[in-house]
Amino acid sequence: MEYLCQVPRIYDGLEYLLDHDPVFSALDITSAEFTRPYFGPGFPGLVRIVLGQQVSTQAADSLWQKFIQGVPAITPDTVLLLNADEMRALGLSHQKARYIHGLAQAIKDKSFDPLALEHLSDEEIYREITALKGFGNWSAEMFLMFGLARPDVWPAGDLGIQEGLRIYLGLTGRPDLARTEKEGARFAPYRTAASLLLWYLKAR
Repeated sequence: MEYLCQVPRIYDGLEYLLDHDPVFSALDITSAEFTRPYFGPGFPGLVRIVLGQQVSTQAADSLWQKFIQGVPAITPDTVLLLNADEMRALGLSHQKARYIHGLAQAIKDKSFDPLALEHLSDEEIYREITALKGFGNWSAEMFLMFGLARPDVWPAGDLGIQEGLRIYLGLTGRPDLARTEKEGARFAPYRTAASLLLWYLKAR
């Protein structure tokens, strides 16, 4: 599957919210219009998450395209062969390069196995991902959403979610983290689908 919306449990959440939520149902859109990618659970998806840290969606997509052109086979071994200059040539900051190298080394050392995460609970995955250098709550949430297609993930600290929620609620100012966390309850158990819809509201 290419897009997250094509995963049945995410598609079902989108369909439910577009049919039943008073704000989302007023939008003239269908589930098929959400072209956010489905990464899958492996190493390349985690690399893509690092590239997306603290940049816009457009900048993240640009970095990813440059990276896959420069590194056609994205494996821990091929990434570990890249030196600092080669990583910079791919558009990576020193920090992002260090995080990606650390991730690759952890997989090679068998201290971290991204494919094994599929069998863990959301809470266990948070702990595993955030134990990696450079991977915080947002990175864990993106992996749960775009790597594992978990249906009820709520990235309350994401500024795009907060801005989309501002529009959804008709607020004059962006809600803070505490308000965003609280408001997420209204979308359970479809918070991943609601996140896609709120990002849509923010971007349109």
